[in-house]
Amino acid sequence: MRVTLLSPTDARQLARLIRAGTKRTLKAARTLREICEGYRIDLPGLRVEQGRITLGPIRIDDAARLARLLDAVPQATEQPSTTADAATVKALLAHAFPQATGGGALSVSVREETPNLLDLGSVDARTARRLIRALQF
Repeated sequence: MRVTLLSPTDARQLARLIRAGTKRTLKAARTLREICEGYRIDLPGLRVEQGRITLGPIRIDDAARLARLLDAVPQATEQPSTTADAATVKALLAHAFPQATGGGALSVSVREETPNLLDLGSVDARTARRLIRALQF
């Protein structure tokens, strides 16, 4: 691939397109962070990378709370936050996430070196907006 000089007009148009595309993703990430904070779910690694929203590390109890909010387990059951192991919460999230987002996928992995944390993968802005809607209702 060869990079050539752009005319000022083309450069402004390209910058405008990049800004417009990034703006929606950044807004979705900010809204998702605010909603999760409202539910006391800590996602310290939430960030936008290469046009996708990376959710990052999450404590087991926060992941269990997220799974419950996505209807992974009935709200009336015992809270799995302290007794659940990482594999159980991973399975709950892996099952609930696509149902709550209308088919969106989220990779969830167990951290071997820190068993009280899971790693959540990234989602595109469209899936993030569907997750936001699922968490709002």
